[in-house]
Amino acid sequence: MKTITKISTQKQAGRYSIELDKQFAFGVAESVLIKYGLAKGRELDDQLIERIKYDDNIAKARNTALNYLGHALRTVKQVRQKLTEKEIEDRIQDEVIVQLTDLGYLDDMNYALHYVSTKKNISPKGPVVVKRDLLQAGVSEEIVSTALATYTMEEQLALAEKMALKFSHTYRHDATRNKQQKILQALANKGFSFDVGQEVLLQIDTVNDDALELENITRQAEKLWRRYQKENLSQRQYKTKDGLYAKGYTSELIDRVVSTLVTGEG
Repeated sequence: MKTITKISTQKQAGRYSIELDKQFAFGVAESVLIKYGLAKGRELDDQLIERIKYDDNIAKARNTALNYLGHALRTVKQVRQKLTEKEIEDRIQDEVIVQLTDLGYLDDMNYALHYVSTKKNISPKGPVVVKRDLLQAGVSEEIVSTALATYTMEEQLALAEKMALKFSHTYRHDATRNKQQKILQALANKGFSFDVGQEVLLQIDTVNDDALELENITRQAEKLWRRYQKENLSQRQYKTKDGLYAKGYTSELIDRVVSTLVTGEG
């Protein structure tokens, strides 16, 4: 048996140093100190000392997890990863996870519902990206499906339409066909399905009027025409037209603009 001869506070708040037989033995959290009723003069056997140390390891791991949770909602997987980074053994991780789950600090369903809500209202993303992010965070397929059920088609279409209008402005200097393709790709990158993208394109006006389409192709054609100025006329026309086809312009409009450039050279 060993006797507690001194208990003193450590620099870290809520931590105490325990001396046994006038020698430092170990440190404990305040919760452990109270749980075991540690006080000067109390005798401890080796088995009890090991239990105290084990519970203190749990207390330290729990504190690490709570500090991590203090910045944002986390999933069980994310908390485990944090504890693993701190080289905390699995059995202690298991106990901490159970405790925090019982206390309501860890709840993957709550995390998923909040994440979906955030991606609908604050940091817009479509359901495809939301599902990917939740699965990567360790949320189960079942919970992900339940959470995504709160992301209605009406909400998806409304959000995708707002984004599409912005993308339409961003790509206003592109040919109509390319602009529409870029809008679809941009919406897909944001996590919206092809069907949602197609529906949105039917709801908003993305077709350039004749004047804007002519302005855009003329600007692109002049750049290409200058780029290939060292080519012979035939190759210059071919490469300029090929470049304009790749940008989504119609054959009729390409022939018209390139013919104007050739005439200008004469």
